Amino acid sequence: MSPFREAEERDLPALTALINEAYAPAEGFLYEGPRITAEAVGEKLARGRFLLAHDEDGAICACVHVTITGESGYFGLLSVSPAHQGRGLGRALAMAAEAFCLARGCRAVTIDVVNHRHELIPFYASLGFEVVGQRPFDDARLNRPAHFVLMRKALDDDSRAREVGPKQP
Repeated sequence: MSPFREAEERDLPALTALINEAYAPAEGFLYEGPRITAEAVGEKLARGRFLLAHDEDGAICACVHVTITGESGYFGLLSVSPAHQGRGLGRALAMAAEAFCLARGCRAVTIDVVNHRHELIPFYASLGFEVVGQRPFDDARLNRPAHFVLMRKALDDDSRAREVGPKQP
């Protein structure tokens, strides 16, 4: 059983607070105001799923947003509370997002990383993602020019085998 659960409407305030808390140290210089509003989180929840992790006290401490379009999955807003970073939770959530997509018939998963987050490109490359392009980052709140680096990973039965162990005979 997965240690993650899917978010519900009642999680919106805590989810919004977590995302803003997680993004502020690394991206706070990019925006005027918070990274995301509760309304925007609600819109994302309506279009996809948030997978959540909880700490020992039951509070939401990490999340990732996942959407499926045909045979392609996408995940974003991977957020881990600063108090819980450095424990492998981000990697585990990325793998859970991949498994979520694979279980729904996806053949690939994509992500986009803001170009100012230089440390994330090698992190996702270590998970098997490759840079495939870029797209504009258009947001009126930006304090400086930015764009997204697009990354993609093919999913196959071997992806599942690596996550859940070797195939049984």
